[in-house]
Amino acid sequence: MFKSSNFKYFYPTLSESWILVLIFIFLGSLVGGVGTLLVKNTALATSISYILTMIPPFWYIAAKAKKNATPVLDAPTYVWINKPHFGKLGAFPLFVLLAVAVWALSIVTEPLVSWIPMPDFIQEAFNAAFDASKPVDLIVSTAILAPICEELLCRGNMMRGILVQKGVVKAILWSAFIFALIHFNPWQAIPAFILGCFFGWIYYKTHSIWACIFMHFVNNATSAALTLLFPEIGVNQTLSSVMGKGTYAIVFFSALAVLCAIIYLLYKKLDNHDEAASFEVQCDPQEPGLGWEKTDDSL
Repeated sequence: MFKSSNFKYFYPTLSESWILVLIFIFLGSLVGGVGTLLVKNTALATSISYILTMIPPFWYIAAKAKKNATPVLDAPTYVWINKPHFGKLGAFPLFVLLAVAVWALSIVTEPLVSWIPMPDFIQEAFNAAFDASKPVDLIVSTAILAPICEELLCRGNMMRGILVQKGVVKAILWSAFIFALIHFNPWQAIPAFILGCFFGWIYYKTHSIWACIFMHFVNNATSAALTLLFPEIGVNQTLSSVMGKGTYAIVFFSALAVLCAIIYLLYKKLDNHDEAASFEVQCDPQEPGLGWEKTDDSL
């Protein structure tokens, strides 16, 4: 039996992270593709296919964690997945700031999307994923499943392990690069990489996987809401294409100013504990669970 309490015992190295990527790309895509054929006419087809795609990498993580939790000779070691520190801000003000920061960052990075024209097959895939005629499937797959699974995979596992091995900067960059890569299209890769860097920085500063899941939720839920509210707007349209140049310039530079102010505030207010020590390898077989069960600031 796999236990959620075991997951902290697997903190993958960079090489093991790439094994996870290969499992996701090849085995996950195969399982998800077969699932798509079987459930394509159901109300939750995209959600079911997404879950099936994620089963192989998480099965590998669970198997490695179970093995590491019961070593033959030495006591098991682990790194907390979730050990939140919200600094001088507290949880609620922090999460409000993170939501605004994600919206601002989405606006600031939007011009990068226009550098790479979206191919027709990518646009068709996006239209299928963001299908306004299946609102429940759209919300479940993009706003619930994707934030939970992708943040646990990229930040909660890969970044956490790479941080132990390579340090914080390389951990943030590598996890963001992998996060961009698994989206499978260059049109989305650049903003995904930048978002991934921001998510990674917040994960390092707060050691809260729930903060990362929340930011990812805000980003994806906003896209889903816009699709449902304005289905006539194409997935490849940007703010600059629907606004006048003057209005867009005001929106862009306002978002940039807000983003810079929030990042500075977070840097000052979250800098009151030893982030590196929070991610140190622990050795205590009696420590409980996945990390959020026994922490005072858990959400």
